[in-house]
Parts: sequence; C-alpha cells; structure tokens
Amino acid sequence: MSDGIIDQSKDATPIDDLSGLLQDITTRQELNDAEALNIVNATDWIDNGRIDDPFTATFYRTLHTKMYDEVWAWAGELRSQTGEVTHPGSRPEDVGRDIARVAMDFHREWEALNDHDHLLPLIARYHHQLVLVHPFNNGNGRWSRLAADAVLQRLANQPPLTWATDTLVVDSAERKAYIAALKKADNGDIVPLVDYLRVSNPER
Repeated sequence: MSDGIIDQSKDATPIDDLSGLLQDITTRQELNDAEALNIVNATDWIDNGRIDDPFTATFYRTLHTKMYDEVWAWAGELRSQTGEVTHPGSRPEDVGRDIARVAMDFHREWEALNDHDHLLPLIARYHHQLVLVHPFNNGNGRWSRLAADAVLQRLANQPPLTWATDTLVVDSAERKAYIAALKKADNGDIVPLVDYLRVSNPER
C-alpha cells in the first residue's frame, strides 16, 4: 500500500486517505492507469447487457464497485465525509437519500419521455445531478459518465456518448471546458454542458 500520491489534479476529488488503496501505487499516473484497467470490467458489464434497471441506488453502488474494486477497498461504499472538493456534494448523512431521489426523479422522467432520439439535454442533467450528489469518496465523474451511458445503452438501445478524453489531465483545454460547464450547471444553467456534449457527439 502506498503512503503518498503525488501530482493531485486540481478540481478533482483529493485523495487524502490512502488507507483503502489495494495496490502499491506512488504516483497519480500509476493510480490513473490502475483505475482505467479496473474500469474495463464495468464497461464490459454494461456492453454485455448484464445490468438491471439503471435508475436505482443498487445499480449505482454495483457500478462503482465494478469500476474500482481492484484498486480501492471502499469501492461501492457511499461517501462518509465531504472532503475539500470542487463539488462538495450532499452532506454525508444525506447521500443515500439524495442519490435515491435522483434515481426516482429520472426514472419517472424517462417513463414519461416520448422522444428517445434527442436525449442529450436529459443525459446532461442526469450526469450533473449524479456529480452534484458526489456519492462516493472518489471517481464520481467517471462513475456518473458510465451511469449516464448505461441509460443510453440499456434503455434507449443507443451507443455510449463520446465524453472528454483527457479530463484527468490538469491543464487540458477539454478538462477546463468540462469543469466550467459543470460549474455553470451548479448555478442552474445546463446549456453549456449540453453544448459541450454536442461538440463531441454532433450526430446525437
């Protein structure tokens, strides 16, 4: 187990507590690589259709577990403290309630939806609401993107979106645009996040 991670990314969840790290890792790049390899398990799980209703708290926790269970002992466990993050998220005692509310609200919205061809506005709002709750200690951005893709693949029979390719690179223009769009959504303006997704998914 490592005793220190270097090169922590600005605007990402800081990794202050390394007690749950399951691998011998000493740099941020090594951590990114290990997590990326683990996340393949989750994408395969979604791609092969081995999921039930994606609008449930159980699905959220299972997805996070499959993404990080080879790297972090707390994979799939709801956040126990807020920490100093860009998106502080729900209070620890409210995380379970709030993530269940997001699942219920968007399940109802999906059931009432007539147009499954133009889903970017809904997916952008869904992604943002998941990030806003910030239910896990780490990996919330990547987790919420996969959760959104699962809705498209499982319920709309559509391919996953093309998301930012370098959101883990601190100074990348793509990361800055993504973070800026999320912050605008925090203040009630979802349009920049929808526009951001349209740039990478013009056919959608």
